[in-house]
Amino acid sequence: MKMTIFYKKFGKIKRFLRTYPFRQTGRAIKYLPQVLSRLEKIIILCLFIFTVGLIIYIGYLTWINHTQAVADFGGEFREGIVGERKDIDKHLSRLIYAGLTKMDSNKNIVGDIAKDWEIKENGKVYEFHLRPNFNSEDLAREIISQNIWQDINISTPDPQIITFTFKQPFSPFLYASTEPIFKYGPYRISDESKNEITLIAREDYYNGRPYVDKIIIKYFQSEEELIKSARRGDLSGFTLFKRISQKNFREFELSLPRSLILFFNLSRKDLQDINVRKALKENTAPAKELNLRLVTSDNPKNQAIANEIEKKWSQNKVQITLDIKDNVTLQKTTIPQRDYDLLLYSLDYGEDPDPYPFWHSSQIKEDGKNLSNFKNSKADKLLEEARQEFDFSKREEKYQEFQKIIDQEIPIIIIEHQTMYYYVLEKVKGIEKIVGSCEADRFLDVASWYLETKRVKK
Repeated sequence: MKMTIFYKKFGKIKRFLRTYPFRQTGRAIKYLPQVLSRLEKIIILCLFIFTVGLIIYIGYLTWINHTQAVADFGGEFREGIVGERKDIDKHLSRLIYAGLTKMDSNKNIVGDIAKDWEIKENGKVYEFHLRPNFNSEDLAREIISQNIWQDINISTPDPQIITFTFKQPFSPFLYASTEPIFKYGPYRISDESKNEITLIAREDYYNGRPYVDKIIIKYFQSEEELIKSARRGDLSGFTLFKRISQKNFREFELSLPRSLILFFNLSRKDLQDINVRKALKENTAPAKELNLRLVTSDNPKNQAIANEIEKKWSQNKVQITLDIKDNVTLQKTTIPQRDYDLLLYSLDYGEDPDPYPFWHSSQIKEDGKNLSNFKNSKADKLLEEARQEFDFSKREEKYQEFQKIIDQEIPIIIIEHQTMYYYVLEKVKGIEKIVGSCEADRFLDVASWYLETKRVKK
């Protein structure tokens, strides 16, 4: 009975639709294009497109307002350097190695492999507590195999603790612990060729996989070739030791604790007279004629500066004989034997301002770095005390007193301080500023850089 009533009602609805103007309206719409003018058609089409566009735009705004862009994985970063394969190690250390500690963007020392540390027994003992998945015995073996930190007693009282013990307080060691010496960096080398080296992100990096999948470092023979490549759009970043104007690149400036210095060998009789050294520094004629041998590396820049010194001093009756050495001979023979009157050479102090290795009289030896053979008992005492001072303001005061002695005694002439300029494409994100003490330190926070983004809900 109920079904019969339903079918009767449905039949009435069908008859109503057949007779009602709705059917005529459908036919009218079908033939509408034939009765509309060209202008009317264009107006209707524009209104339709505008409506659809408005709906899409409103949807896009809604999506933008309720989401935010965040770093995503992927992409390839291409870096350019001037040099050859033998020069690459000074650029790779922060990419493939990690330290116990490192510098943050404000130059504060923070944990790297070590999550924290304690300094005990008035600075004689440094105890580093490692992050999970690192083993203190493995690290100790790696330090010993690299033949570094030789005069330090290393112990591993716990798998997660490595301890360094000194005979006397040693304040510079916390800075030394920032040196990247362990093969646990954010990237690893995957391929090498004559012209470039390729690194890929490590999935097991302790601080999480880096965002950029791949970093390629390409070698260039000259600055001109490198700059041309950048302007063609082949590079994401590059380093120079001069400032240039480069469109679409951001510039970062890094003042390195490195200077090009002319060292006086104070064991040479003609150079022991401070008045002679003063005259040479001020470019005036000394009281007697001099014949000096100036040694430097075969670096084109060093040779050019050495030629300038020879030309300038010859006007003051100072005869300079240039002796150009390759780096291997310079470092393994000439410098250890102090076989020079004058040495034009770069000195790198590192992040910690401790001048002890470069100026204390105990470092006048073959493997020492006192390249002027400088001796001064007051300077020695200041350097010794500074190494045991953990109040950094007091330590700085001692270094200032020491610097006054150097200025008065003139064992060196500083030719220039070195500044590195780093250029990075604007599309590379996650870089706020560059800090550090060497070329490789531009990669201190490379794991946070990114080229790709994705949107997630706020």
